[in-house]
Amino acid sequence: MGMLGGGLWLTGCQGTAKAIVEMDDDVRFDPASLTVKVGETVTWRNTSTRMVHTATGDPTKVVDPTNVRLPAGAGPWDSGPIPGGESWSHAFDIPGEYRYCCVPHELAGMVATIVVEP
Repeated sequence: MGMLGGGLWLTGCQGTAKAIVEMDDDVRFDPASLTVKVGETVTWRNTSTRMVHTATGDPTKVVDPTNVRLPAGAGPWDSGPIPGGESWSHAFDIPGEYRYCCVPHELAGMVATIVVEP
C-alpha cells in the first residue's frame, strides 16, 4: 500500500491497483487529480462526519456544465448522495480526461479530475 498525492493506492489479489478518493468536511476531493489505467475502478469514500457528497460526471446534473468534462464516447455517471461513512465506485473503460464535481458543493469549488490512460 502506498500514497500518491494524498490518495491511497491499494493492490488487490489480481495485481490491479484500486484508487480511493476521499471526500471530507473541507468540501474537497482528495486527491483532486488522479491518474488511472483503462479498466480500473475508482472508489469515492465520504469521510465527512456531517456532509453528504456526490461524485458526479453528468453535465445535466450540475449548475455549471463546464465543471464536468467527459472524453468522446464516455457516458455520464453520478453516484447520487453518498452519506458520511459510505462509499461508491465506478470503473473507467474509456481513456481520456474526466472532470467531475460534488453537486451539493459544486459552487464551493468541489471539482476534481481523473485522467484515464490506455
